[in-house]
Amino acid sequence: MIISHPRRATISRHEQFTLAQQALRRRDRGIGLLALGASLILGSVIGLIWLQPLFAPIPASIAIPLTSIGIGTACLIAGWRRYAFSRQLQFATTIIDAPIIDCWIEDAFEGEPGVIAWELTITKPDGKEVRLRQAQLIDPALVATWQQSTTVPVRYLPANPTVSALAIDTL
Repeated sequence: MIISHPRRATISRHEQFTLAQQALRRRDRGIGLLALGASLILGSVIGLIWLQPLFAPIPASIAIPLTSIGIGTACLIAGWRRYAFSRQLQFATTIIDAPIIDCWIEDAFEGEPGVIAWELTITKPDGKEVRLRQAQLIDPALVATWQQSTTVPVRYLPANPTVSALAIDTL
């Protein structure tokens, strides 16, 4: 069930789903992925050093630790990106009113969170205009309140406008 304000031109379901996934990633600070990646890599390396001589006669015995190292590396990279994003967001102090694209309750995810999507329009120093569609999870009880609004305060990092979030503390 998608609840969008009838006066607002809703975005496509595919774009709603994409923005909701983005909002879920933005909420995660990456610490869990960093810990998982480090433990997979460390456990695999220890397994290769200490246990490999025991399993040396088995031809596929090296494939499992190498696969774990690959998955661990991917987790470390994803976790580091999310951690870096959350650290950059702490320095995002510029606040602008961005138009709300849509506000809905996302039923494709556990707990049915509310999602608010906005379009951030920034003019760079070279005169180019950058338009970014972004979203953030909100309390489902606030969806009706935000559906009546036309803009939302967003804080962003001027050097990298992709680093932005709702400026809820200013409300």
